[in-house]
Amino acid sequence: MTGVHPVLDLLRKATERTPDAIAVEAPDRAWTYRQFSHRVATTAATLAAEGVRSGARVLVEGYRTADFLACLLACWQHGAVPAPVDASHPPARLARHRSAARVDGVLTPDTATLWHAEAERDLSPELSHVLFTSGTTGDPAAVAVTARPLRAMTTWYRTAVHPGPADRVGFLGGLGHDPMLRDLIAALLGGGTLVIPDPAALAHPGRLADFIGGGRLTILHCTPALLEFGLMAGAGPQDSVRLVMCGGAQLDHSLAARVRARFPQARLLNAYGATETPQVVAAFEVPDEGTGPVPVGHGVAGASLLLGAECPEAAADPDEILVRSDNLAAGYLSGGRPGRFTTDRDGRALYRTGDLGRRTTGGAIVVTGRRDRQVNLNGHRIALEEIEAAALAHPAVTLAVAGVRAGALGESLALDVAMTSSSKADVAALRAHLCEVLPPYAVPTSIRPGGAELNHHHKAAVLR
Repeated sequence: MTGVHPVLDLLRKATERTPDAIAVEAPDRAWTYRQFSHRVATTAATLAAEGVRSGARVLVEGYRTADFLACLLACWQHGAVPAPVDASHPPARLARHRSAARVDGVLTPDTATLWHAEAERDLSPELSHVLFTSGTTGDPAAVAVTARPLRAMTTWYRTAVHPGPADRVGFLGGLGHDPMLRDLIAALLGGGTLVIPDPAALAHPGRLADFIGGGRLTILHCTPALLEFGLMAGAGPQDSVRLVMCGGAQLDHSLAARVRARFPQARLLNAYGATETPQVVAAFEVPDEGTGPVPVGHGVAGASLLLGAECPEAAADPDEILVRSDNLAAGYLSGGRPGRFTTDRDGRALYRTGDLGRRTTGGAIVVTGRRDRQVNLNGHRIALEEIEAAALAHPAVTLAVAGVRAGALGESLALDVAMTSSSKADVAALRAHLCEVLPPYAVPTSIRPGGAELNHHHKAAVLR
């Protein structure tokens, strides 16, 4: 992209103001703004030494570390287009990411594997990065994003939240997902500190509660599932947290009440957005009282929310939620759902989210469901068709039906399959196959082999 990337600009300004303040704090070390900026610069120099051309797409593979973030920013500093992914995904899945984004190379905190293929011309000369979401064909969908949404979100966030040097932001967003960039921007915007959890903190409720309290966090961007997880531990009120921004799935007032009890000093915002929008496009300040689902509010950051009935030329369903904005993603590089990016009758850009909603008497939008088979589970948007396609790639599977089942511990993914052989060993082999091709969050918790009774009628009725 041309010009200084907005995230790099935030880093530069914070480094100039307070070079010795802590920019990134990890369990094993802390990086000052000066040190972090130097790490970004040296990694960018590596890309230059490798002869990486401006505009090249680079898959950035890593874990939740400062080095991973330095690689991401180094791509921007060099003029490359990063496609960040979680290195814990299975190798076959990472290979699909590379193919979907049509990358010119791979960068990790330890190595650079770069080749110099001529990638096809980008959708936009202002392309900033590539993000991935669940596709419908067994492969991830690659979403091309310009810097415009980041600029718009930064402007809105500065006004809405007023981040400052005392803020400590939890780095809790999924790697390769939009909220990760929100965590980073929130810290850099005020010259605060991005605090990286120990990996165990995201796997154990008590460790997550300890991370929030012991890390003296002031800002949390969380999915409802992660909030539920953290609230399972018996920690008392934690007064350091001043903002909880919830997003990625539906928030209800009962959970909101428990969040307020745990973080009594915090504002609670319910945010809305998608990989394709991207970033926050609506937000709702959650009141102290209420029942049922919390609205996602009205448009922010230059976006507005519409229902299909209000824009019938662009939507097939009168209840579908549309996002109208000049800051949408540039489009899909591969694997996207056709017709999602469109325009209204005046030629203004729209994104058809696939979510269904209604308006409250105050005009806010409440999400009520989906019009397709995509599900939102633990903050991840998952196309059930992707799970089914992955299962059908196994030679023993003749029919596959994925869905969501409710259980004592909440909702989880389930898969019903018809197999040529359904012994325990065959089911175990199918699970191993799915673990090799799907991200961990998309691997079904339960796999149930069936027989001839598993048919397309079942597909509509057996799950959810």
